[in-house]
Amino acid sequence: MLKNKVIYLLLFLLFINNQEYLFSQQMDQSEVVKNQKFSVSVDFPETINFHFEGESTKKIEDIKVEFKTGDRKTLQYSYMDFAQKDLNVVGDMEFRISTQGGLIPPGSKITWNLVIYFDDNTKIITPDQNFVLMDTRFDDWELYEDRSVNIYYRYSRTRAERLSEECNELLQEMFPIVGDVIDDPITIVLYNNYSEMIGAIRSKSKTSNRKLITAGQAFDEASVVLVLAGRNDIGTSTHEMMHILVGRATDGSVLLPLWLNEGLAEYANRDKTVTYDHYLDWGIGTNNLKPLKQLIVFPGDPNLTLVSYGQSRSVVNYLIDSFGKQKMELLLLNLSDGQIIDDALFNTYGFNLDGLDNNWREFVGANPYYNKEGKIIDSKEGKIIDSNQELSNSSDKGSCRSNGLLYILVSLFFIYFRGFVNSIYSS
Repeated sequence: MLKNKVIYLLLFLLFINNQEYLFSQQMDQSEVVKNQKFSVSVDFPETINFHFEGESTKKIEDIKVEFKTGDRKTLQYSYMDFAQKDLNVVGDMEFRISTQGGLIPPGSKITWNLVIYFDDNTKIITPDQNFVLMDTRFDDWELYEDRSVNIYYRYSRTRAERLSEECNELLQEMFPIVGDVIDDPITIVLYNNYSEMIGAIRSKSKTSNRKLITAGQAFDEASVVLVLAGRNDIGTSTHEMMHILVGRATDGSVLLPLWLNEGLAEYANRDKTVTYDHYLDWGIGTNNLKPLKQLIVFPGDPNLTLVSYGQSRSVVNYLIDSFGKQKMELLLLNLSDGQIIDDALFNTYGFNLDGLDNNWREFVGANPYYNKEGKIIDSKEGKIIDSNQELSNSSDKGSCRSNGLLYILVSLFFIYFRGFVNSIYSS
């Protein structure tokens, strides 16, 4: 026993000494680069320029810029072009804000630092620097902030205060579904008209751009919502803000299907439009409803897009009204744990996606869902039965894996796509 205590004591002292040594080494290296100056300039929506100046007694081999946007868990990086003459060092790195892979929205909080490599194989890491990327086309932004929501606006403080009040009420109402996911405030950037806003949003298809004006857009990882001011800005703000809350509640899961994401956003919308209801009625009457398993993307036709929004809202309303908010919270938790939607639904409600589809269709009076072979999907269990048979009332549970392979393939595609996007940002 005494021998073990002595060993533990020696290991502890060795650990302390190593920590002190490493710390002293870091302190010694930080003295190598003095008079450090950091600055950032933004030319929105084109570029961010990271700038550094300092004095180094050692020859510098490379300067790497590491940065992350908002809630992103991964760092992006690139290398500075720099010049070192005698002691003086000056470096710049230009990063494109908008690429084919995505856009850093205005209102994003960006944290960055430098890793400076020397010719003797040592390096130092500079302290974190923070700034908020803004739309520099306009220089009169003002900020209204509270604990949960920060709103950048121009001209109308009254509108910003009203939006803040509505968004805070939304957080209270949605707490039973998403939980306490407001670790950091959500930022809303309020544009006065569409011509100002269009340069700050991600473009959609040409058909959608012609027929559907984007009134708002959420950027989950940046925790930013862009909103077009006007009579519908409360509905737009709460809808888009819910996207961020759902993204946080599911830990950014790529397994979250679009119909559920948009349906929850419309459930949270505090200024619900009847347009979606009209299009849903049209879709039911003309048999233009898409199977839920196909609504991982919405149709390119603007009319069918509106049907899909109405369908998604109606399905989410059905789930929450029939089974409660706690079940919806559990469904999101299951998705955040990596379950595909079939398994997440079955483990929450006892039916899979096909079962949900026909349960809902029966509830709203739509035609049942037929698969490619012309078979009806049993609304109670998700089983395939002959189209000339009645739906069985049997309580035996069917398999919840019928669409597992499809969703695994879709999930792998989104994981690959996200990696491709990150590689573009890093280049």
